[in-house]
Amino acid sequence: MKHFRAGPLLVALGLALAACGTNTPPDPGEAAKAEETANALPRDAFYDTPPDTAAAGTPLRAEPFTRWQLPAGASGTRLVYDSRSAQGKPVAASAAVLTPAGPPPPGGWPVVAWAHGTSGVAARCAPSLMKDLYYPDVIPEWLNRGYAVVAADYSGLGAGNGHEYLTLTANAADVRYAVAAARRAVPGLGERWVAVGHSQGGQTAWGVARQEAAAPTGGFLGAVALAPVTPYDQLQSTVADHKGQGQYLAYVASSIALQYPGFRPADMLTEAGMRDYDRYLHDGCWSYGRAIGGDGTPRRLLRPGWPERAAVKEFLARNRYTSEPLAGPLFVAAGTADEDVAAPTVEAVAAEQCGRHTPVSYHRYPGDHSGIVSESMADQARWVHDRFAGAPAPSTCGTP
Repeated sequence: MKHFRAGPLLVALGLALAACGTNTPPDPGEAAKAEETANALPRDAFYDTPPDTAAAGTPLRAEPFTRWQLPAGASGTRLVYDSRSAQGKPVAASAAVLTPAGPPPPGGWPVVAWAHGTSGVAARCAPSLMKDLYYPDVIPEWLNRGYAVVAADYSGLGAGNGHEYLTLTANAADVRYAVAAARRAVPGLGERWVAVGHSQGGQTAWGVARQEAAAPTGGFLGAVALAPVTPYDQLQSTVADHKGQGQYLAYVASSIALQYPGFRPADMLTEAGMRDYDRYLHDGCWSYGRAIGGDGTPRRLLRPGWPERAAVKEFLARNRYTSEPLAGPLFVAAGTADEDVAAPTVEAVAAEQCGRHTPVSYHRYPGDHSGIVSESMADQARWVHDRFAGAPAPSTCGTP
């Protein structure tokens, strides 16, 4: 997600002009770094709460929080809770829990579990450590529609050590257990909920529906997957010549290295792909990574045969979409102008899910990867409303 903030960008522009005056080429990451810094909240000891051996979904620490940009009257609580890694080990994870203005309705607020898109892999890249919660138009929209929002950071962002990026099992666990913990920590939340996610979060929302079929936490009604990241090797073949992919590849390589100790990122990335690897991981978040990515393409940055490396191959296999029915219906959206997650790859996994006896409502919109969120809002909001109203889930399966 790109957010335009005039103040920081003007500061960065001043730095760039000053650099021009000394014949020093401006750093393309400075504007993005200034923007991220202006939006950042301090990471304090709250996020250092360690994991527990208690049941996953146990709240470990919660407190009211007033520094997020929310609609008038809405309330915020920051939360650290017990989750599980891809290996099933206890990890700490953090989340923002937001409730609308006014008293909750009978039975409590209906809950949207929001799964965010790629924000980075450093601890400071957690949406709960951003004043606008990273999606400044989305969370207020759900609050204004009368939903409580449980917005997980994913372990390793905010709380926890090391982010298992694009790891469906771990990311989905973080969202599910955030809902379970929020119910216990924040008064007024209802039992029924849906998962809604974009990009990395779209994959995560899909994974939530899969996990809820195997180990339900209760009250799950369905999932909305907006431009969900599709099987990564297949996806890369469709964007092989697209620029600006460098940070994604670095994030994936770091995630594999975190989970498979014998793996080296240089086994997957070329010398060009490794050039800015540490900067992508440590020097900033998503906007910074996009800014310094230059003209690097997957064709230049990935080694030939990279999907066949043992650790990569296992990582890819573990993150395929389900071959089983889901715990609830699915709303899937793709953007025809999306250069990060190509619409045909989304359509393919949606069609595959149709064959598993799950009602899938698949939609294409003219937007790009970020634009798909607003382009689809009216349709996804109507779909979510109908799930809470008990209406039969629509399906586009079997239609051209």
